[in-house]
Amino acid sequence: MDVQTATLIAGAIIAPLPAFGAAIGLALYFSAYTNGIARNPEAREYLDKNFFLILALIEALGIIPIGISAALFFG
Repeated sequence: MDVQTATLIAGAIIAPLPAFGAAIGLALYFSAYTNGIARNPEAREYLDKNFFLILALIEALGIIPIGISAALFFG
């Protein structure tokens, strides 16, 4: 097996795993967020302050490895 084939296989393995992890993380995060608001509606302002920041960080954890795998594919 040459280096280019190994690089393509590594990129194919790396690409979907972080996306699935980020999807599961987002599902758990949204579930906890809606559960927290449903139990205590007065805490919505407190929860909204950090909601979008954490949402962006979870998305970044899924997008960065996909970018790395794209670099392996096309680089």
